[in-house]
Amino acid sequence: MKNDPSIASSSSEVSEGQFEVCVRLVVDATRKATGVVLRELIESGVLTKQNIERVRARGDQVVAKITQTVKETFAEIAENIVGLVKLISGAATLELDATDGQETLANAQDTFAGWIDPNFKGYGCDVESGPTKKIPVSVYEMTSDGTFDQIFHGLSVDLDCLCLTQPQIINFVKKWLRPENCQTFFLFKVKDEFFVASVYWHYARELRLIVHRFSSNYVWLARDRCRLVVPQLASVTPAT
Repeated sequence: MKNDPSIASSSSEVSEGQFEVCVRLVVDATRKATGVVLRELIESGVLTKQNIERVRARGDQVVAKITQTVKETFAEIAENIVGLVKLISGAATLELDATDGQETLANAQDTFAGWIDPNFKGYGCDVESGPTKKIPVSVYEMTSDGTFDQIFHGLSVDLDCLCLTQPQIINFVKKWLRPENCQTFFLFKVKDEFFVASVYWHYARELRLIVHRFSSNYVWLARDRCRLVVPQLASVTPAT
């Protein structure tokens, strides 16, 4: 272990050993993957004895595209970017308390003193949920524009694992949300329909709460730095 070049040095600077490990990772992966896809292209008739020479002659374009892909992929992984969002809670443990499932967002006036969207009742969301145990959650921040479908499906194809119950949402707001925080989204489900609860501070004094149908086609802008909170385990099942 002491001679393992992948072990980080005491400083934050990338060591030569770590650099070489990453280079070998890309070279080995590219060699194997390229062989597979080239054979697929040959078998499907896309690559032939005649046109493969044309590809070889334009090898600089191939190198340019591969280089750009490597750069973008390394940057995304290093910065914890998944889909349209970036993990900002990192290794911090943000834990939600156990709940009895009886609180509803429509009736949480003590928490959301600024305003509660009447559509929580109009959409039929004013229903209790089952009790929940303590769970850790993760906080992400948008890095690209997108609809709710694009934002949440970028994290996981299984939307159910991204949901919190209404009492859990209230618990997070009470424990962790601060006036300096940006607008924050929480995915929840009522019967077979998904909704998004949006929480924001009104002039940093009172909390306001809005409900959106998940199916909305509204495009949220990354420049607004909106955040979303999901169960921590959901971060290990990214969409592919």
